[in-house]
Amino acid sequence: MKHNQLIIETDIPAKMRDGVTLYADIYRPADEGKYPVLLTRLPYSKSYGLHFIRPNILAEQGYIVIVQDVRGRYTSEGEFVPYIAEVDDGYDTIEWAANLPYANGDVGMFGLSYYGYTQILAAISGNKHLKAIAPIMAQNSMTDVFNDHDGALELGMWETWNLESMLPNMLARKYKTKAELEQAVNNLMKNLDNLDTLYKFKPYKDWPAIGREEMPYFAKLLNYEPTHNHWKAIDAKSNYEKINVPGLHVAGWYDCFLDKTIANFQNGHSRGFGDRLVIGPWTHANFGQMIGDRDFGMAANAWGEASMHKQHIEWFNHWLKQEPIPENASVSYFVMGLNEWKTTEEWPPKNATNTPLYFQEGEVSAKFTPPTTSSEATFSYDPENPVPSNGGGTLHKELHADGPRDQQTLEHRDDILYYSTAPLEEALEVTGQVEVKLWAKTDAPNTDFTAKLVDVFPDGTAFNLADGIIRAAKQHGDKVQNNINEYTINLWATSNLFQKGHQIRIEISSSNFPRFDPNPNTGKSFINSTESQIANQTIYHSPEYPSHILLPII
Repeated sequence: MKHNQLIIETDIPAKMRDGVTLYADIYRPADEGKYPVLLTRLPYSKSYGLHFIRPNILAEQGYIVIVQDVRGRYTSEGEFVPYIAEVDDGYDTIEWAANLPYANGDVGMFGLSYYGYTQILAAISGNKHLKAIAPIMAQNSMTDVFNDHDGALELGMWETWNLESMLPNMLARKYKTKAELEQAVNNLMKNLDNLDTLYKFKPYKDWPAIGREEMPYFAKLLNYEPTHNHWKAIDAKSNYEKINVPGLHVAGWYDCFLDKTIANFQNGHSRGFGDRLVIGPWTHANFGQMIGDRDFGMAANAWGEASMHKQHIEWFNHWLKQEPIPENASVSYFVMGLNEWKTTEEWPPKNATNTPLYFQEGEVSAKFTPPTTSSEATFSYDPENPVPSNGGGTLHKELHADGPRDQQTLEHRDDILYYSTAPLEEALEVTGQVEVKLWAKTDAPNTDFTAKLVDVFPDGTAFNLADGIIRAAKQHGDKVQNNINEYTINLWATSNLFQKGHQIRIEISSSNFPRFDPNPNTGKSFINSTESQIANQTIYHSPEYPSHILLPII
């Protein structure tokens, strides 16, 4: 039943356990009765309009839709520190929402990115009123998507997100006079225009684009080790056993939270909660067919605005109203190159076979047969001239845009090694988790190794599919310098049909900036230091040290 008349109430207070008041807008049917609640909690302003799903459309379907500013943001009281209050505030808000006079006591949550993770953290709280969640492109920890992406710092994401998305409201809350605020906003605009230069500033703890008084947590969190107690309360992956509600999870092959969204699904699915996973060819919050430099066809629009609402309504109607849900497989995924959807009951698909593609010397330098002779390749990595980020699961300004991008613009560089197959004689589908096993040596106390999987078209266009990084000391501690070590580089997941005549290419290097902070090769970090040295890297391909990529071939 559609409810054509709605009541919309703004700035409705909810008091948290410590006395701080958070404010929400409420959309609900004007018809008398009690309804289930759909709650979202976000830091981007409850009144700016949710850009991927509209509260009024959900309310028309018989829901009380609550959109709340999280602690310390916009109309809500308190101090904002990313995620630190979201477990307790999530519990308290659910409790308040479930006991509204027009609510029936059942609550679902929805939202994307930050307000995808507020759902996960609220689920950890254990509030019994929460019956289902729909975390879209959501993470499962703070450290893994910030200061410990396999040892590296997600520099571009951290600086961009805080400057562009968090700082404006913090300035408005701090500066009370018009003159002060205008000056602060002018500085912000100049810094946004100059962001590519600001990415290069070090040490990061003294980043001039954000003042310590304007955003106290910015530098403070940079100096917290991943094992710091601060992170434990807001880490989902170590608290998965506390999540006891089903989730609808939507991910993108080029999303910065892809691996984490998959892990969130796997937790619920393995425990039989009825979770669903959808993975499209998308970047963060972009569900269209034009992604990066590629057009994935009309099929990629399957989760456009109309479908996004339909899928959410069907999901919540099932879990909150006990209505039947359409028969769907547990996992729906988009195969790039084929540009079609496929389904499976498990992730990764059971019919995927991890097959090594070995790095070798010669014109055809990637082969499915292991090397029979020994060879090696070398390059030098200069932290002052890192390889520029070019697409992928980034969250940066346009100069380092996300998604699939032509990698030919980087192929002139001497600090990237390329391993390519001969043109394929038949099409080959790769679907699942991808990782590189790399035998390498460096003359530096610590360094990074990066890997990128690329689909090379017959005309030479080279589109990135997946990439990863490993900070050497993360895997080998103090045994990095001058030792031949085996490094495992996690490229996360992909699904791509390499068409006949295409080539599979793997790029090996030591940097991907500004997506990741460049390793100074000194044993220290640019968070607190500015000194660096050049690292001389050796990659091995031999029967003893068979460097390769593991491709999940269907």
